[in-house]
Amino acid sequence: MTTLGEIRERAAAYQQDYMRDLERIVNIDSGTFDKEGVDRAGGFLRDLLAGIGCEIAVHPNSDLGDNFTATLRGSGSRRLMLLGHFDTVYPAGTVAERPFTVRDGRGYGPATMDMKGGLILGYYALRILRDLGFDDFAEITFVANSDEEIGSPTSRALIESEAQRMDAVFVLEPGRANGGVLATRKGVGMYELVVHGRAAHAGAAPHEGRSANLELAHKIIALHELNNPDTGTTVSANVMRGGSRRNVISDHASVEVDVRVPTRTEAERVHAAITEIAARQWVPDTETILTGGLNRPPMEKVPGTDALLNLAREIVEGLGFQYQELTSGGGSDGNFTAAIGVPTLDSLGPVGQNAHSVDEWVDLTTVPERLTLVTALLMRAPKRP
Repeated sequence: MTTLGEIRERAAAYQQDYMRDLERIVNIDSGTFDKEGVDRAGGFLRDLLAGIGCEIAVHPNSDLGDNFTATLRGSGSRRLMLLGHFDTVYPAGTVAERPFTVRDGRGYGPATMDMKGGLILGYYALRILRDLGFDDFAEITFVANSDEEIGSPTSRALIESEAQRMDAVFVLEPGRANGGVLATRKGVGMYELVVHGRAAHAGAAPHEGRSANLELAHKIIALHELNNPDTGTTVSANVMRGGSRRNVISDHASVEVDVRVPTRTEAERVHAAITEIAARQWVPDTETILTGGLNRPPMEKVPGTDALLNLAREIVEGLGFQYQELTSGGGSDGNFTAAIGVPTLDSLGPVGQNAHSVDEWVDLTTVPERLTLVTALLMRAPKRP
């Protein structure tokens, strides 16, 4: 059996190549709504994967970028999946302002951390398998999508369809520590409440008005009472709008609400509570319309997750690092795969910080160990229970 030392040696040998390819993909603007740029970034990644023998299947979109799968065939029986997105939160022109740069062992630039560093790491994991002649798998499919940053509306069905037949899914979102592996994330809910009231002169006839702002204020207080530190549930009203003029009783108001829940049971409870709050009336003759719901189900452990975590612990400690099992309040596409019962490990990419900011960076010194971890997981992952 190939040892961790042998894998790490190959991973370290690819460090300069990794940095070169990371620079090339980071320096392609690929904000979610920039279809041309997203497709260029996806095309760059497809070319890399095709170059090591992956079978490419493109799933075109008319408005957003095209999703794709890249599959390596082997002679074994295990079916494994790598998962990552190549869209970013940064608009076109960001690269011209802040191209990829290296300072003090860190790679700076848009999406170096989230998650182009992980995408390139996944490619090199497959490349190392080919270098070693390792093919003890039926298939390893790399699912790469173009719309994760807006909730994966066009790619969710593809992700779930591919994942259903897999023994394990490995998500290449950024890591937080060299010994860190993540197996649980909160589910993400996105709601909007729109209140309709009745306008009136605020000075001459306020009694004739029905304040949508006041109704919404009551609802926001009720929404915030759903927060539960014991369970980890958070409900926050984060974008509020209302009224038209200072001297007019507001006839319309709205709020966008973010919800994070650790379990599906808690998601159902909170959804029912939000529905009840929307239906309740504090100001007579107002009407509230509720839209939205759970965008990403909670990522919970399923049969087979603990076996993957034990394997990850063995690899991490074999590399000389302290193992850490992590969790997160943020969602990823791993939420979808775990929710349909497929053992999933997440945050396997290189370590980084400051995602979605002008100071986003990835720690390039962590690449050899994180690349070794992903490669060894692909080589040793057990079949799904």
